[in-house]
Amino acid sequence: MSKIPVAVLGATGEVGQKFVINLQRHPWFEFTALYASERSAGKKYADALEYGRENSRWFCKEAPEKKVLDMTVLDVRDVQTKESSLFFSALPSETALEVEGKIAKQKPVVSTASAYRYFDDSFVYLPDVNESHADIIKQQQKGRGWKGFVVPQPNCTTIGLVMSLKPVHDEFELERVTMASMQSVSGAGYGAVRSWAEQRKVQGSELPAELEEFSQGIFEGNVIPYIRGEEEKVRKETLKLLGEFSSGKIKPAGFKIACKCNRVPVLDGHTESVFIETKKTCSVDKLKEAWKSYRGEPQKLALPTAPKQPIIVTDEIDRPQPRFDSNIEGGMVAVIGGVEANAFDKGFQYTVLSHNTELGAAKGAVLAAEYLYKIGLIK
Repeated sequence: MSKIPVAVLGATGEVGQKFVINLQRHPWFEFTALYASERSAGKKYADALEYGRENSRWFCKEAPEKKVLDMTVLDVRDVQTKESSLFFSALPSETALEVEGKIAKQKPVVSTASAYRYFDDSFVYLPDVNESHADIIKQQQKGRGWKGFVVPQPNCTTIGLVMSLKPVHDEFELERVTMASMQSVSGAGYGAVRSWAEQRKVQGSELPAELEEFSQGIFEGNVIPYIRGEEEKVRKETLKLLGEFSSGKIKPAGFKIACKCNRVPVLDGHTESVFIETKKTCSVDKLKEAWKSYRGEPQKLALPTAPKQPIIVTDEIDRPQPRFDSNIEGGMVAVIGGVEANAFDKGFQYTVLSHNTELGAAKGAVLAAEYLYKIGLIK
């Protein structure tokens, strides 16, 4: 097949760099353009990132290919839709609303930004979970007069939680969900990683080689028990993603949910302690079997970025742990452990881990685009 020409918006940021890594050898997609702010526009991608220099802003462990480094970065304020069939967006939300909407008049956009996440006509897509909502794209196009569309990803904290809840809700119906998160520093963006890295450097801790150049610091030895807007996002998105699409609308799931979100000094991977109560009779063994046997549309369609199974269950009492488990299946799975019954009626508890900058960001968005292409929404 001829490869689909794609562009990346916000290509010099942390998530934009992840898009570059996950797309540069993709079997279906190829770059036609890289867009960023006016600060980077007009420069070669290598120069915009100061790649290979002492103050390099390249975040990823894997290197970009030379042909990508040689591409000239274009100004995101002047996006051209003619040469690209699909746009991947890693823009800040305050910029994304205008830019993504402008592009969607002509072409599809798959986004990691939250700008279009909370509109009634938005298909907030989490692969393996809510493919049944995809028809809402037609309503978005009709209502806004767009030839394209915007498909945003869910919040990265929501993703691991909902992946773990989907098979349970399908089989046993959820009555109540409570979650406490322990979210990694990389979820706060490139600047936060720089801060944390420098704090470790000042205290004499050993740094991963790729972080040696980063500066400033506040995270080491600390827990921040508040992340602005995070809990509201998790509550709203969880119920929407697990809701039913009927008569042109998504009816949110009916169970009750409470959560508390915390930032912890971990580089990658969001860990969550989850407490559930089911309506139907269940057991630890039945829960584990529901997770282990679950397969979604990405597996059925054998999409290139899809893991063999979306949920991994570990029997070790002290797992999952971000350092050892966040990169299983390339960071594209939810890893569940510590499953046990608790004191509540039909109550259970477990730990779930997901990679916030792989499944929870660019790589997950690439998988979403693969599905949209496979069902004919991307030409």
